[in-house]
Amino acid sequence: MIKIRDMNADDVAEVMKIERASFNEPWAEIHFYFDLYSKISYNWVAVNKDELYAYICFWKIGDEVHINNIAVKEANRKQGIAQKLLDKLTSFARKSNIKSMTLEVNEHNMSAQAFYKKNGFMEVGRRPKYYENDQADALILMKELETK
Repeated sequence: MIKIRDMNADDVAEVMKIERASFNEPWAEIHFYFDLYSKISYNWVAVNKDELYAYICFWKIGDEVHINNIAVKEANRKQGIAQKLLDKLTSFARKSNIKSMTLEVNEHNMSAQAFYKKNGFMEVGRRPKYYENDQADALILMKELETK
């Protein structure tokens, strides 16, 4: 059974394995350590027993959430784990009176785009030459949330 909990420093080595396998331009380890101690950053991992399957890192800035990273271990993809992480984030955002959630996604990452669009994110902009040594644009996606 998948449990979502706060990431801690002991998780970073396993998170880095998933990060490197998931992204052409992975974050450096120091980014995760920095985010663990940032006042605006939230970092969760999805675990089953002692095995780490996935993670999500996001910032809460005012009434907006910005998703920095979400990734699932390759062997555990297509099992709804990313959906569980995003559902928990959406619930957290609504309880925190967040008005919108944003993220950047590589224009070539069609599976991630489909996942986010299925979850109500819409393209609102583009960051030219953002990825892969200026070879790929980032699509800026946003989801507006209903406020109370």
